[in-house]
Amino acid sequence: MIHFYFRKSLKFYHPIIVMNKKIISVEGKLYYGRFVDRPNRFLVNIKLEGTDEIHAAFLHDPGRMKELLLPDVRLLIRKPLKMSDRKTNWDVLAVYHNNFWITIKSSLPNLVAKTALSNGWISELVEYPNLKPEIKYGHSRLDFLLTNGSSECYVEVKGVTLVESGVALFPDAPTSRGTRHLQELIKLKAEGKRAVVLFICMRNDPEAFSPNWITDPVFSKQLETAVNEGVEVLVYKVQPAVKNNKLVLFFTENIENIIIEETKSFQ
Repeated sequence: MIHFYFRKSLKFYHPIIVMNKKIISVEGKLYYGRFVDRPNRFLVNIKLEGTDEIHAAFLHDPGRMKELLLPDVRLLIRKPLKMSDRKTNWDVLAVYHNNFWITIKSSLPNLVAKTALSNGWISELVEYPNLKPEIKYGHSRLDFLLTNGSSECYVEVKGVTLVESGVALFPDAPTSRGTRHLQELIKLKAEGKRAVVLFICMRNDPEAFSPNWITDPVFSKQLETAVNEGVEVLVYKVQPAVKNNKLVLFFTENIENIIIEETKSFQ
């Protein structure tokens, strides 16, 4: 076991920098609803706020989120940006929890990562001016390839919504896909490439990060192995907010306290 402390659909957005604040504005007029139930991983029933109307909404996140999707909790929703082949008239973007918003749309962490990497917001990776998304490697597609001349850095992004006792935990449900991505990063590192797993916390309250050993010990052990093999772990936070009836994402700071070894002290 080891214990490390490190100091360390995407087109519908607008990156903004105002008074040294790094902000991403997400497309779409916002509406509000209340959670009713979740028939399956990608479908929730909601009650439009101020009405008794029940509607089905698309939830683009396979995580369990049992601590977030509580009865009658407030949801941030929008109408689909494209209606072709849609079976629902609403998309769920965020949930209101402990007096702040947490995004629960799984495309948003990649949106944040792409914007941050493109604008030099991640200090550990500013040396790479070129970015290419969706890189096929082995049996997987990794999120980004960063290059600077012949120097290559492969980056896989994971979104985090679960926080317990101030510690961000990933995953909140077992992920064989996530484990496979780590295995591919280990292979790339062995080939002499730089390999990074970038965790984006879609909430601003955690003070530390750890793999979720209780929920997915296989992924957690694989992350520990990856770190031992030289794969880098970076963790950054986002603060979602509503401004002028738009969802905006404030890219805030990195988490330096990264706990890789298994511990039950905060669970």
